[in-house]
Amino acid sequence: MKLPAYFKPAVAAISTLYLTVFSATITLAQSVQSVPKTATPFPELGQLIANVVAIVIFLAALLVFIFLLIGGLQWITSGGDKAAAQAARDRITSALVGLVIVVAAFALMLIIERVFGVSVLGGFNPPTAPNTVGRPG
Repeated sequence: MKLPAYFKPAVAAISTLYLTVFSATITLAQSVQSVPKTATPFPELGQLIANVVAIVIFLAALLVFIFLLIGGLQWITSGGDKAAAQAARDRITSALVGLVIVVAAFALMLIIERVFGVSVLGGFNPPTAPNTVGRPG
């Protein structure tokens, strides 16, 4: 099975982002001596899942936007080459199909929230740092 040409750079970008976030988490975790139980941003498993789902949907939409930009730039720079223009159209088409999938997944989660009364996406609150602006420290 031959993978598309844009697959390797996409995997490299995602793995680089993951490693950057993971290494920053380890560094931050090593610098914190003790964290009180009340300071955890996700006291419940449901809240953690809701946050993860919201972040995944956001990242998927961001990737769709990036692939649309790349496809548009490829189309502009194809210079009349039919193969390059077709590759750009295929990339744009794939990005739009991905956008439809992301929107459908989001709509499905909203339907699940309404029908079953479960909060899948409601209450997404990213953890924040205390406001210490203007305080002597």
